[in-house]
Amino acid sequence: MLLQIGEFARLTDLPVRTIRYYGDLGLLPPAEVDPSSGYRKYRIDQVERVTQLVALKDVGLSLEEIGLILDDQLDDLAFRDLLAAKVDHLERENERISEQLQRARARLAQLTQKLEKPMSEVTIKTTEETTIAFVRAQIGGVEEIAPLFPTLFSAVDPADGRGPGGNIYHHFADDGSSIDIEAVLPVSDDYEAAAPAATRVIPPVKVASLMHHGAFNRLHEAHAALLSWVEANGWEVAGPAYEWNLVCTPPVTQDDESYVTEVQVEVVEAG
Repeated sequence: MLLQIGEFARLTDLPVRTIRYYGDLGLLPPAEVDPSSGYRKYRIDQVERVTQLVALKDVGLSLEEIGLILDDQLDDLAFRDLLAAKVDHLERENERISEQLQRARARLAQLTQKLEKPMSEVTIKTTEETTIAFVRAQIGGVEEIAPLFPTLFSAVDPADGRGPGGNIYHHFADDGSSIDIEAVLPVSDDYEAAAPAATRVIPPVKVASLMHHGAFNRLHEAHAALLSWVEANGWEVAGPAYEWNLVCTPPVTQDDESYVTEVQVEVVEAG
């Protein structure tokens, strides 16, 4: 029994144009072509060939590879090797896409957080005198900040803190090779820190300040906004930059959007 192409398309659930396309490639040749009209006709047993073709295409095999399989030009061993290579490729591709999806979701969360909790306005204020326990170090980049705190807390009990801890950025090397930074925790005036920590007093200073609602890995946005505001509003940077971790619940991560950090920089009026 021969089927018109329209009926064959209905039985295979493929569009007529797709059946013609596969026929032109030699993957699904018609059983008969009317010499006068050019109409294509198909046998009922060719439905099974379409089923196999669609299944192999869904696996991700190329049409060239599918043709070899349908025409029995690959033995079972070669077919197995072909499928194993495809599985390996798909697993690697899936890993790449999963990582890309994770980055996209993180960026979406960051943007949503930014829209829902926009960066606060910059204020100018004078800080209070503060005694801090600190560990000072030359680090190669911001990714080396987090390890400073276990060093600090090995010498200073966090329970002795008198306010939120944070970082003080003193100097960035001109060639980008290092950052002079302190990991700090405010303490009582008479506090004695054990080595390798020490204590010192931060005198009252005038700072430009803003609140950053979001993850640590977006703090650069707050620093950039703060410095742009300082430059545009008649002030000059006069000393270190500060990060005070107002909300920072353990375990500490770089991408927790629930964190709140006050970012400050010492300033004087531009003269």
